[in-house]
Formats: sequence, C-alpha cells, structure tokens
Amino acid sequence: MYQGQLKIRYAGLLFIAAMIAGILSVAPSIDSTKYLTEAAANSNNVIVDAFFQFMMSLAYLGVAILLYPILKKFDGSLAIGFLSFRIIAATLVIFGTILLLSILALSHEFVYNSPQSALDLKALGNVLKIKRDYINHVFMVLVLCIGNLMLYVLLIKSNLVPIWLSIWGLLGTLFSGIASILILFQSIDIITPEYIILNIPTAILELVLGIWLILYGFNSSKTNVS
Repeated sequence: MYQGQLKIRYAGLLFIAAMIAGILSVAPSIDSTKYLTEAAANSNNVIVDAFFQFMMSLAYLGVAILLYPILKKFDGSLAIGFLSFRIIAATLVIFGTILLLSILALSHEFVYNSPQSALDLKALGNVLKIKRDYINHVFMVLVLCIGNLMLYVLLIKSNLVPIWLSIWGLLGTLFSGIASILILFQSIDIITPEYIILNIPTAILELVLGIWLILYGFNSSKTNVS
C-alpha cells in the first residue's frame, strides 16, 4: 500500500514539475520575429530554456512510468496507450529541444561568423523555427492530448479521483487539442491570447491534479496499491 501511494504522490509532484518546467521553457528570444539576432544576444537564457524543456520531457515520461503499474489493473489497454503516447510526446519534446539549440547555433553563425551568407542562414533559420513550432505546439501537444484522453477516461471508469477532476481533464485536453489544430491550420498564432486562453484549463487542471495526488493519492476504496 505504502509504496504504491508513494509512487502516486511522486507522480503528482511530476505533474506540477512538468507544468513549471513548461512555463520556464518558453523562449522569447526564439519566438521573436528577430530570433536570428536575439537568440545570440540572449544565449544563456536560451540554454536555460532548453534545459527546462528537457526536464519537462522527463517529467512527462516519469508521470506515465509511475502510474502505469497502478492504472493497468483497471484497464490495461488504456494504461499502455497512456504510457505509449507519453513516450512519443517526451521524444518529440527532446527533438524540439535539439531544434531550439540548433536555432541558437545558427543565430551565433548569423551574428558573428557568416554575414556573407545571411540570406541562406535566414532561410535555414525559418525552416528550423517552423519545424520547432509545429513539433512543440502542434504534434507534441496532440500526441500528449491523445494520451491524456486515455488517462482521464480510465480515471472516470475507475473512479480513482473525483469525477469532477476527470471531466475537467477531458474538457481541458479537448481545448488544448483545439488550440493546436487551429495553429496547424494557421487560424491562430503561437503564444497569442487565444492560444493561452485555450490552454489555461489544462494548465490549472494539472496543478490541481498534482496537488490532489500529493495530498490524497488515488481513491483507497477502489484500489490496494503496493
């Protein structure tokens, strides 16, 4: 009982850690329209952003690894789906981190070494930035959302947490998925008020769910975790 509940509480900590790391991984220098010059001028900040993005990937994965042995007792298919999509999402986050550092390296090249190749570097920079934006804000989020839908459906079926938390999770996940689809079809831009509003429910839910798991764990009347 104790070891299982301890894993659940650690998962709660990782929910909160992932949210905090996600906020700290935002890279204003890279998101700027003048990223080719601003990234090099704020090199240390970009490296810190990349570090937190990598930490976010580990937190995403850690949540699924900790919860999987418990969740599979209630629905093996949904549990393995949740774990699998978390692995894919974490991999995409790491790929996005590599692209972030690649853009930083390109910015240094643009500012300090190759002014004669400015046009070529701008073209390459645009390709890398667009690829990073789609990975971070579209495909990674959609993969994460699919896994989260599986998690919240499983939680509803098992009643491991209060039903209002699970329903909130479902709705927040749908809003986050809609935000990414709107970005994919270029209906909204990244880090805009519309994008932030659509993602706020998920951000607050993960904070609340994390705190709930730390304080109360899963419903002890429904499971005997060990």
